Amino acid sequence: MVVDADQDYGIDARMGVLFDAVASHGFTSRQTIMARIAEGGIDPDDYRIAGSRAKLDAWGDAPIGPRDFESLLADEILTISRIFRRQLIVPDWQDFCRAITLIYEGVAADRSGANADYIPILRDADPEKWGVAICSVDGQRFCLGDVDVYHSIQSVSKPLTYAFALLREGEAYTSRFVGTEPSGRPFNALDLLPDMRPFNPCVNAGAIMTAGIVASGSPEKSAFDITHDLMALWQGLSGSIAEVRYSHETMLSEKATAHNNYAISYLLQGRKGLPRDVDLHKMIELYLSCCSIEMTCSMLSVAAATLANGGVCPLTGQQVLPTEIVKKTLSVMQVAGMYDNAGVFTLQVGLPAKSGVAGAILVVVPNLMGFATFSPRLDDYGNSVRGVSFFRDLVERFTFHVYDSLSGGRTGCKLDPRESQHNRKQRDLSDLKWALSHGDRHARNVCELLLQVMMDISLADGDVEDPELRVISQNLDEMIGAQVSVQQLQSLSLERQAEGANSFDALLRRLADDCPNLDDNVRGLVLDAAFRVACADGMVEPEEYERLAAIAGTLGIHRGILDIQVDRFRRLHAVKAT
Repeated sequence: MVVDADQDYGIDARMGVLFDAVASHGFTSRQTIMARIAEGGIDPDDYRIAGSRAKLDAWGDAPIGPRDFESLLADEILTISRIFRRQLIVPDWQDFCRAITLIYEGVAADRSGANADYIPILRDADPEKWGVAICSVDGQRFCLGDVDVYHSIQSVSKPLTYAFALLREGEAYTSRFVGTEPSGRPFNALDLLPDMRPFNPCVNAGAIMTAGIVASGSPEKSAFDITHDLMALWQGLSGSIAEVRYSHETMLSEKATAHNNYAISYLLQGRKGLPRDVDLHKMIELYLSCCSIEMTCSMLSVAAATLANGGVCPLTGQQVLPTEIVKKTLSVMQVAGMYDNAGVFTLQVGLPAKSGVAGAILVVVPNLMGFATFSPRLDDYGNSVRGVSFFRDLVERFTFHVYDSLSGGRTGCKLDPRESQHNRKQRDLSDLKWALSHGDRHARNVCELLLQVMMDISLADGDVEDPELRVISQNLDEMIGAQVSVQQLQSLSLERQAEGANSFDALLRRLADDCPNLDDNVRGLVLDAAFRVACADGMVEPEEYERLAAIAGTLGIHRGILDIQVDRFRRLHAVKAT
């Protein structure tokens, strides 16, 4: 719709467009405006819209006209404009959240692994707890499951204690006592580097030594007081959405079973020597106290987003840590954050992460968002089974792996949440239409592939009726401007039916042969063409789904991508039906 907002509303055109986004019959309401903000993933308490929220609350339930809209929102209109126009870092937030929900639900059935049993409070935790929380660098938030359950952060504390040491003591001094090399050894091993330093701050020896560095820098403070300084750091990282707690019970359990950690401490004292000859018992007490800090999955996701945002908390705008320190912290998490399975995690997931034996995993997608998961059952490495599975599935669907950018446009049609998938698809179709109109060879080949996959999906139930042929003709015209009559399609249909089962096998062979020369754009269009025909009658039959899955697999597209597409269609169809 073209809006002459100056004439219609007495406000400028851009403000008029924003008003139209939430207006009906010339008016909107507080509830409608706040619902639009929530759809973008922004919490109503977000500091960037606090003034507008207060004005709207004071306004109450009365209708809001265009001039009222301007006066209520003008002070924070830049932020509100970004939300309304879907210009935040993840524009299609609701679609992204639904995809996350599918992964969450798929992982929930995994009940393998077991709680850590060497600390009573961890052993007795409810193993069924399962939560996932997300926060983007624009402050968009989404939570599923048990995200508000407080639990000790355990080893998730280690990289941030290291960041605290870098902040207080500098890299040169810190590096004199702690290395940054992956160990390849269990997290509680007594192994050291040849120069007698611990391998890195994420193994127990390195974390204990890091605690010694921090403790030695504040000789006037007790370990408990220093722990509160670190809790304040976590409070800032998590945007103060809830209180960072300390569990004395966990601390007592940790201390009662810390025989190996005491052995590591004495080894460090005897081999390398402790920073500034710090008291060994103060050092170990600080280390165990940091493990006994309690947070929720929701809080950890905001902390992860703060790291993803270069140390600036998205929910407060506060620079909690300098960016240079964040870079070093993330580097350590990348090589050592998942215990002695860090290499495999980097290979498969490719993101900086840190796990804890209470069941938490914190993962950072730099410049995009932070994730946190919570599930107490652990694998043989001490990492949450469900958490690891979630992140593996995540990077099979989204371009989050650090090296996805090297794919040359051939990721297997992974989704990039930074870009509106609708806008990307329309751009791709426009390019193909233009190329086909000029007889481009590649565009002609794409046209043939689209036609064949649509025909073979239609043949899933044995024959093709005229309404299905009209759907194919319409979709070819809509997608790439190819004009193919129903009569031509009838002839092709008879040929394909004569081939029987060999017809679909031949299609898969052609797709496999062509696949190396097809980028993600074309692969996605081919699958989309097949999908359009499969759902033309309002449902996707099992036979059609299996053919869609076979096409996706041949094109190197993960089945999870197809499931996201099927789920979106079913939701939209259900809405239309009501």
